[in-house]
Amino acid sequence: MRITIYQIIPELDQERLMFLPLSCFQKAGYQTPPAGIYESVFCGETEAATLEEIYRIFNRTDEADTKYLEKIGFTGHSLSVSDILEVQDAPGDSRFYFCDTFGFPQISFQKEHAMLPVQNHNYIPYEQIIRSKSGHLAYLDDSGLSIHPCIQVQLQRCKYSQCQLGYRLRYLYNDSWKQREFLERPAVLFFEDTHGLPPKALWYKPPASPVRIPRYPAHSPENLKLLEEWCQNQNITYEYL
Repeated sequence: MRITIYQIIPELDQERLMFLPLSCFQKAGYQTPPAGIYESVFCGETEAATLEEIYRIFNRTDEADTKYLEKIGFTGHSLSVSDILEVQDAPGDSRFYFCDTFGFPQISFQKEHAMLPVQNHNYIPYEQIIRSKSGHLAYLDDSGLSIHPCIQVQLQRCKYSQCQLGYRLRYLYNDSWKQREFLERPAVLFFEDTHGLPPKALWYKPPASPVRIPRYPAHSPENLKLLEEWCQNQNITYEYL
């Protein structure tokens, strides 16, 4: 049986859903587990014929079992509640099951939004969120809010070291790639290029004196929200990566 195992990425688990049953996902407003907070920790053939046998194989805890799982390329924690199993019957034909407190209910799962496992420490892409259309991207960095034109944008996840996760934002414009690195997942707003750049006055209070006063501090997330509201008012298509 060919399977893929998906587990929740701790730093993306803002609602603390890891190790919780499916009912808690539903109470949190999810009809199906959000694939964007999951990553693949194993993909390959197994000798298992049932889901229960898969559980027994990947729920091992002693040192010998750990070495076996490392040998076959398993990079996650012991198979637990909230994990998702993909059973691949044929290329492009998969079934998904949620590891619940009791049993494995079948679910729908948008695996194209899940991340593949970290494979190295040098930012060779193993997974990336890609948008290939003309637009602008906006994010907060050390200098405050940055907005750049682009025709393609990629958000990649990797490691700086054995313990420190990081992210790299790459964007293409005029045949040249630019990039920024972040220790934490950045909030990146991508909006279509239909009205050009927003006016600079958007981020300042109405003029009551010759000195322009910012509405919010330079590094405040509210600056991104102002841009989001502008997109809404201008009927500009936008999304957060």
